[in-house]
Amino acid sequence: MEVISKDKPKGLAYSKYKKMKKAKRLEEEKKFRRLTENKRKNAENRKERAIEKEAEGRVSEVTILGYNKGMLVVMIDGKEEKRALLFDKKLINKSNINSEIRNCEVKLYGENWKISKLKNFDEIKDQIIWEISEEI
Repeated sequence: MEVISKDKPKGLAYSKYKKMKKAKRLEEEKKFRRLTENKRKNAENRKERAIEKEAEGRVSEVTILGYNKGMLVVMIDGKEEKRALLFDKKLINKSNINSEIRNCEVKLYGENWKISKLKNFDEIKDQIIWEISEEI
């Protein structure tokens, strides 16, 4: 004697039931893959942000000592060095130097950094503006 299940569909209904189950399983697998991919991307982004924060921390420790003959005098790791102040001479003139001084850059640790991120910028800013306006 054969036992017939009352809750399990038979025939055409069974194949539809199987397809529905398979579609549900594939949807769950797709969701799982998407979530793991998002986790991987987030981990990479966190790692990149940590590297950027570390570099920014090193740059923020550099102190501006002054400005002399087109060169910015800075204190890097206890050594006094001269670095060229990088800015677009076509964009900066005497009238807008006050607003554009924050966009000037200096090369530190292999990258260009805005001088506004350096220590002592607010105290030296007026002197730098005056000396650059004299050169222009």
